[in-house]
Amino acid sequence: MQQETNLRNLLIAMGAVIAIMLVWQIFIWGPESKERTAAMEAAKAERVAEEATQQAATPTPGSDEASVETSTPVVEDVRVPFEGPEMDGSLLLRGARIDQLKLKEYYETLEDKEARNPDGEVEIFAPQGTGDGYYASIGWTRPEGGPLTDAQTNWQLVGGETLTPSTPITLAYQGQGFSIERVVTMDDHFMFTFEDTITNTSATEQSVQPYGVLRQFGVPEDLANFHILHEGLIAAAGNKLIMEKYKQLGKGETVSETSNDGGWVGLTDKYWLGAIIPDQDQPFTIGYRTINRTNGQVLQARVDGAVSLLGPGQSATTVNRVYGGAKESKILRAYQEDLNVPRFVDAIDWGSMFFWLTKPFFAVLTFINGYIGNFGVSILILTVIVKAIFFPIQNRAYKSMAVMRELSEPMKKIRETVDDKQEQQRQIMELYREKKVNPVAGCLPILIQIPVFYGLYKTLFVTIEMRHEPFFLWIRDLSAPDPTAIGNLFGLLPISTDAVTSVPFLGAVLAIGVLPIIYGLTMWALQSLNPPPQDDTQRMIFMFLPIIFTFVFANFAAGLVIYWCWSNFLSILQQYTIMRRNGVKTELDKFIDRRLGKGEAKS
Repeated sequence: MQQETNLRNLLIAMGAVIAIMLVWQIFIWGPESKERTAAMEAAKAERVAEEATQQAATPTPGSDEASVETSTPVVEDVRVPFEGPEMDGSLLLRGARIDQLKLKEYYETLEDKEARNPDGEVEIFAPQGTGDGYYASIGWTRPEGGPLTDAQTNWQLVGGETLTPSTPITLAYQGQGFSIERVVTMDDHFMFTFEDTITNTSATEQSVQPYGVLRQFGVPEDLANFHILHEGLIAAAGNKLIMEKYKQLGKGETVSETSNDGGWVGLTDKYWLGAIIPDQDQPFTIGYRTINRTNGQVLQARVDGAVSLLGPGQSATTVNRVYGGAKESKILRAYQEDLNVPRFVDAIDWGSMFFWLTKPFFAVLTFINGYIGNFGVSILILTVIVKAIFFPIQNRAYKSMAVMRELSEPMKKIRETVDDKQEQQRQIMELYREKKVNPVAGCLPILIQIPVFYGLYKTLFVTIEMRHEPFFLWIRDLSAPDPTAIGNLFGLLPISTDAVTSVPFLGAVLAIGVLPIIYGLTMWALQSLNPPPQDDTQRMIFMFLPIIFTFVFANFAAGLVIYWCWSNFLSILQQYTIMRRNGVKTELDKFIDRRLGKGEAKS
């Protein structure tokens, strides 16, 4: 009777939760989502219209105050194209901005990649005036006299026509008592180098200071927005790593950090990074702020270099760099070592607590993939290695679980026949002593492994190497959710998962694919090997967990679900073997016995 009451209460509670979620979706979440999308579109359209006439205030180099940055140039805009093995685009002479940059080997969608569609290439920097522009520039300021060059300064192209890894270009600027010669080079990956020689052409002694700025108009719309992932500002001041998420930046705070030991500043999302790397041999100050406008926000990351005092005719040379590209570990590490840039590889979000796990996991994973050539298979092999390392600990845990499962029936009988709680505990402890088992022994080893499996999960989630990588059969992209779904008959119907997901009320069910279902089944099978909870309500909650996690994993990247399914499968094999060796029958054994008529009659 008590069990039926508990079941009825649980079902009523679950029904109430589902009903509340549906009502909330119809009247709250749905309208809020539409209003938010409409607001973003309206803000973008307003930015485009405003930038087409006269842009609102943005901070100018050398000043914390806002000044007008007009999109209508005094002279016609001139662009210098650049072309490399992994990126192409153009540099705008007005402001000497890198504001058009696309990655030639990375695409927005798998379909774009397979078709090699240039319109689908990932864009890092975009021209201002498109509504959500983003650019990087290097300039000069006079600490006591305001900006020497800014976003509107018209540089002259005096050498070269197209920037390539083998053909640099030379820019020049002259004014306000200074002349600047700038040699711009690019490498085979994602790095630009600005070598400036500035000369004091006036008759008086003057001080100058280089700066670099990243300016992004509006918060990116395609953020992952996942709690374990950092997206926003990232910087290194010496060995100190500074991280501020976009949400925090949106509060409009102004922060600065001075470094004498090298560093850099950038804006990052899950896979892509724009960064300014100042002269590593000179002290500099890192600053970042957000300017809130009526039509959106402007995010600014900035580096101010060392001040030089130049007499008449004297010159100074500085080297600053701009990075715009993918967060590939081997490339970031090469820059870190070759250019002596501290913590540049930490632009990848290895985690502030578990980096001592994620970095080794990634190193082993990429080592295996170098021989195997299939990232999905490499994940399976790495999972086996991790399981092997923890085999002794898991063995002890599973042996304890096997004995605990064997004792579940005697313990249940004691609770049903003995009313006195103290006597119940005494007899149960007597069972533990008789079987020489510690009830906690099965839990502690598993708790030790939780950080390890979280570290592997985070490694697979944040690294770009899994993006658009195929596995086998229908899995063509390990970084995307399973493309099959109940709503398209697991890929037999030409219906996208997005279309299936958008179906009112039933979308969450129809979007479940093959891999999440396999995960739910393996979770159920693994649970069936563990000692069942003695409380009926807890037992029913555990019964529903595989179903709940099937829904949760429906939107996870396929590579992550493959990892969890494979990990569950290995645990099932290991635990089943140990239980059989200890003479304990599992639910599977009982099911087979009932089918073969060897056990109890089916109830």
